[in-house]
Amino acid sequence: MADAITPRQLTLLQVVAKHPDVPRDHLVKAGATDADLAYLERHDLIRERAIGRYRVSHMGLEVLKRSL
Repeated sequence: MADAITPRQLTLLQVVAKHPDVPRDHLVKAGATDADLAYLERHDLIRERAIGRYRVSHMGLEVLKRSL
């Protein structure tokens, strides 16, 4: 059974979508934990482009569309 995305993870996904190439430090200051970021990466919702910078993947965009 697939893990459900938490409200905090959904909020992080929205932040990454709104601010492409957002630094990891910014996300951590906003309340992200390593577990949240690992979950989003493991499920291919975000991808690390440059070292420590994240962008939303195609799958992440689909999740955002369905969450509206």
